[in-house]
Amino acid sequence: MIRFKSRLAVITGAGSGIGRALALALAKEGASLALADINEDSVAAVAQEAEAAGAPSAKHWVLDVVDENAWLAFADEVEQALGMADLLFNNAGIARVGRFEHTESPAFQKVVDVNFWGVVYGTRAFLPQIKLRQGVFVNISSLFGLIGVPGNTHYCASKFAVRGFNESIRQEFAEFGVHVASVHPGGVSTNIANSAEFDEGNESREELLKRSNEKFLVMPPEKAADIILTGVRKRKHRILVGNDAKILSFFQRLLPASYPKVLKRFLGEDNRSALDPGPIQARLDAPSLRSRFFSWTIRKNFKAKFSDTSKPWDSAKIRAAVNKASRLKSMPDVVCDDVDIAGDDGQAAVRGQWQRPKSGDCSHTILYLHGGGYVFCSIKTHANMTRAWAEQAGAQLFSVDYRLAPENPYPAALEDALAAYEYLLEQGIDASSIVVAGDSAGGGLSTALLLKLKAQGLPMPAGALLLSPWVDLAGTGASLQANTESCAFFTGDMIRNAAEHYVGDDDPLNPFISPLYGELSDLPPLRIYVGNTEVLEDDSLRIFDKAQEAGVDAELRVWNDQPHVWPVFYPFFPEAKQTVAEMAEFSRRITRSAKD
Repeated sequence: MIRFKSRLAVITGAGSGIGRALALALAKEGASLALADINEDSVAAVAQEAEAAGAPSAKHWVLDVVDENAWLAFADEVEQALGMADLLFNNAGIARVGRFEHTESPAFQKVVDVNFWGVVYGTRAFLPQIKLRQGVFVNISSLFGLIGVPGNTHYCASKFAVRGFNESIRQEFAEFGVHVASVHPGGVSTNIANSAEFDEGNESREELLKRSNEKFLVMPPEKAADIILTGVRKRKHRILVGNDAKILSFFQRLLPASYPKVLKRFLGEDNRSALDPGPIQARLDAPSLRSRFFSWTIRKNFKAKFSDTSKPWDSAKIRAAVNKASRLKSMPDVVCDDVDIAGDDGQAAVRGQWQRPKSGDCSHTILYLHGGGYVFCSIKTHANMTRAWAEQAGAQLFSVDYRLAPENPYPAALEDALAAYEYLLEQGIDASSIVVAGDSAGGGLSTALLLKLKAQGLPMPAGALLLSPWVDLAGTGASLQANTESCAFFTGDMIRNAAEHYVGDDDPLNPFISPLYGELSDLPPLRIYVGNTEVLEDDSLRIFDKAQEAGVDAELRVWNDQPHVWPVFYPFFPEAKQTVAEMAEFSRRITRSAKD
């Protein structure tokens, strides 16, 4: 049992929070105090409070814990003024909130310097005194030194390091009779959160702090100090402060792989929105049973039948099979109107279908270009998704019935897409209220359309949304081979075969055929969805990377083990529903931003 009366305790970060509470609690037990803090006014006030509370002596110092020489001088001055230390509470620390990718290295280093190196320097400076006195090091880590928390990488790294440091020195110092305690406070109401620095990419500081103070930072520092001193008194090596620390520590040990889910629930589901995830998001949850069933069905009824590319493709047979498999679900809140404007002398025509919410309230326009390898699929095959998008977004959607290969190779599809876009402009629709969208071949066609608009000097749409876009008909993506087995729909050879039908006698490196090889600067904002098991995965990854390099505002959403263009299967499995909801949010937001 460790007693505190007549002992000398050194406390850093003593000007507020847990440090102040420790000082006052130790003062009441008759300990002398050497108090240090970066803020002289606050630590001086605490020293006065401590003497009034019963400390035989309480002196204060101004200390920057990242300065090792200052630590050495501090240790000497404490010994000269008060004698050798019996206990050192390394409590000084700072917090920072922000995703790792948004944090510059100097900012990361600052957190590690204070939280970790401050402990190391302090331990080294006072080690000679603590060894002789067979004393105690109490190094404050954190609950975040036990669990990883997104948006707190720098803080967690520093506190994990303190924990590792404590575990090691505890064994090294045991032979000298020195005790080392690692303290892991949970949600304690201190100034460390309120004074935290914030990186870009976060919600407002005020909102985040409000939620943290209401839901998480609730334990008074006085109670935390009492728990810490009780643990030190009983010579505990690990002191968990608060039920939150105990619960999450338990789950971290019990379920090391899945405890992040417990953490999300503990902090509240709205914690997901606390951080901007940045341009790249990955949904790694296992696919739903319904999604797996659809992938199995596609693999058996489509991929197995048409993967033999040694035989010529029968376009009519493929189209019939795809149309037969399309299950059109009634959408009573959407009104559909067909458009068929013939072109002159075999030139591009405008054929398609308007899909509008029955309410007639349309805030923006979506130009949709369906996929199908430029060979098959139609307005009908994609109608469940496109109608749902129009309804949920409060938008009018024009689904384009462009000419298909091999009867109509490049540039037929691009000509029809351009004609449809010009048709929208002729209807008096402002370009800033248009979102161009497409999947697979239609995603590549959408990107090619953007390049064509730029080349002709036509006004750009507000943005574009691409679902598993096919942007490299030269077939150079590594995933064509790597994901041939995992892709539910296609093999790499099937993709290459379809490319021949559309490219014809042209060059597959033509940017209007394969937009991956185009100049992407000055394109509007893009959002790209793709599954990580698709043969076309690399097309999405590379067009996203190239768009970012060109200065385009691009977002990438990678989903785990979903079939190619899974939103088209709306509403038959949850991942399709979720993605359509996100698509609606995107088109509303991006057109609103363009108008502003």
